Amino acid sequence: MKNFFSLVLIVFIVSSCNQEKYDLAIANVQLFNSKTTAVLNNKTVLIKADTIAAIIDGDKTFKALKTIEGKQRLLIPGFIDTHVHTVGNYGADAASPEDYKDDNGLNMLRDLTAQHYLDYGVTTIIDMGQPEPWIDVTLDWQKKPSPNHPNIFICGGSMVSDEDRKQPAHHIEIKNPEHGREKVRSYAKRGLKYMKLYSKLHKLDYEAMADEAIKQGIIINSHVDNNRVTIGEGIDYGVSNFEHFFTLTPSILNYDEHWPKMNEMYQIKMNSSIDEFAAQMVYFFGYIKSNPKFELRLYELFDKMAKNNVTISSALNVVASSANQTDFFTSFEYFPIRDTPMVNYNLTQQKQLDAAYIAFMNYMKIAHNKGVKLRIGTDCRFGGKALLSELILLNKAGFTIGETLQIATLNGYESMQLDNKRGAIEVGKVADLILFDKNPFDDINNVRSEKTIIKDGTVHIPTKSIGHELRAVLLNDGVEAGNIWFNNATKSKAYPDVKVSELKNTVRELFAGEKLTEAMAAFKLFKSQFPNKSYTMESAAITNTAYSLIRKGKTHELKHFYKFCDTNFTNAKKYIGLGLYMTILEKGLPAAKTYFATNKTDSNYILEENEINGLGYLYLQFGNIKEAIAVFEMNASAFPKSWNVYDSLGEAYLAQGNTSKAKLNYKKSIVLNPDNEAGKAVLNRI
Repeated sequence: MKNFFSLVLIVFIVSSCNQEKYDLAIANVQLFNSKTTAVLNNKTVLIKADTIAAIIDGDKTFKALKTIEGKQRLLIPGFIDTHVHTVGNYGADAASPEDYKDDNGLNMLRDLTAQHYLDYGVTTIIDMGQPEPWIDVTLDWQKKPSPNHPNIFICGGSMVSDEDRKQPAHHIEIKNPEHGREKVRSYAKRGLKYMKLYSKLHKLDYEAMADEAIKQGIIINSHVDNNRVTIGEGIDYGVSNFEHFFTLTPSILNYDEHWPKMNEMYQIKMNSSIDEFAAQMVYFFGYIKSNPKFELRLYELFDKMAKNNVTISSALNVVASSANQTDFFTSFEYFPIRDTPMVNYNLTQQKQLDAAYIAFMNYMKIAHNKGVKLRIGTDCRFGGKALLSELILLNKAGFTIGETLQIATLNGYESMQLDNKRGAIEVGKVADLILFDKNPFDDINNVRSEKTIIKDGTVHIPTKSIGHELRAVLLNDGVEAGNIWFNNATKSKAYPDVKVSELKNTVRELFAGEKLTEAMAAFKLFKSQFPNKSYTMESAAITNTAYSLIRKGKTHELKHFYKFCDTNFTNAKKYIGLGLYMTILEKGLPAAKTYFATNKTDSNYILEENEINGLGYLYLQFGNIKEAIAVFEMNASAFPKSWNVYDSLGEAYLAQGNTSKAKLNYKKSIVLNPDNEAGKAVLNRI
């Protein structure tokens, strides 16, 4: 008997010793199967390092260094946002990363991706376009994943065909099809997995780049919305990932013909703001709904997309925001900072927009039912919050909770070909997980509830940032509250020491967002905290903000801003045109002419023909013809060989009713540019 008990004890000890020990266990959870949308009850997920090593029934025993008691809460894979812009939307406004190298500024920008995404459960983001000088920085982030930051995969720049105009820093011009192929090969050589073909690519350039990408094994993501290439044609070229559901409309309707008709139908003007553009994309779905022929074309496109396993991203919260259909406002462009859309529709038009939004969401559901794979791509500054809002909007539109969570997880990972490691809770997959405190299957709004986020097998602990939070306090509570909060936060052990880079970034964002009172307050806090550190505001940024204030008629704010910049940013060169405006405003035209003559050759001033011409047209728009003529004449004296300045001066004299001087200047313009057909037409008319 003694030998028997000894044997049992030995077997027990051996089996206990042989039981594998895990680093982390998430015990007794409801497990979401992202492939079937089913929920499995009472499961335990066992993690070793950054990988899911086993999934067992909740009543089975295990050994782990750390255990999270699930208490039958819902566990799902980490979310993926397949359309973000880390450079620009998240702090960096420069075409070069050099400005962010002081005081770990680049790490500060990466930390912002955690605050904007990972804190909300978004464990993977796809960057859909950045200035090329940033590629080495963000590619390094891609190659060195961190449990403290979302996984990032980059596309490089957004590809556009060569155009005779200045492009945004993240748009990369392609001169011809062969140049496009060379760009694809260069990206492949640098190790990029994705590329973005933008709507401004001509068809031959687009076709060549898509073909070369397939040869190089690069995944193309394509935004097509201006009738140069349609989604159907992109599919024929081998492209399977498209950006934004609203881009379906130009793939079945020619915008040149139907945009004016759509505007006439709803009695709206061509869009002058990015939010009006987004709203008109919604209106277009109401326009389609009104015509069975258009609707049939849309359904045929859905069928083609489904047949070819095509995916399309959402940007749902942005379009819903423009239509006032969501409680969390976002826009394609964060600046100027605002919490309501820049639209101005009457009651009738808003009701029509409401109906068009319903049509938009119904078509999204129909596309899904037909087999078109939807994925989340927020394309806005507050992507994490926007993603959660999109899930709520999808559910309101009739998508089940399971379908909604699948769209936000597996669909995105599959489309980006990342599902071999992520997107599902399976043995061998990376442990990027979300454990909800409240179950979204009980109420979709619970996606906003508290949650435990596991990234690379590590429990994510959100970090605080004084600079990041200061911006919100200043905007929401005012300058006085912001000053008090800042002083308390810098003394609190709950926050790490404020960094130069994060406080600079707060100042930069507020200035760029035209929140000038808040920006000046943040600047004063920066100078008080770091008296020996410099903050430079670029001449172009000062001038752009000033002209925005001029257009809005905010004269008091303009004077305050101009004086503030003159005092604090003494190294910034002054644009002559802006200086002219300020001199005319405060001292009159004679003083402005003296100012121009004195400073136009001074190296501390920037003399640009287009800026001064733009100022002249501003005066024309305001009805200040005398000032417009004076500004155009000064521009002509500085650029006597420019045909355009004489054309503009002729237009101003014509507005004054002085046809003889109008003729004289139009004739000068045509002598300098015989191809000025518009000028010839005016001469013939007068």
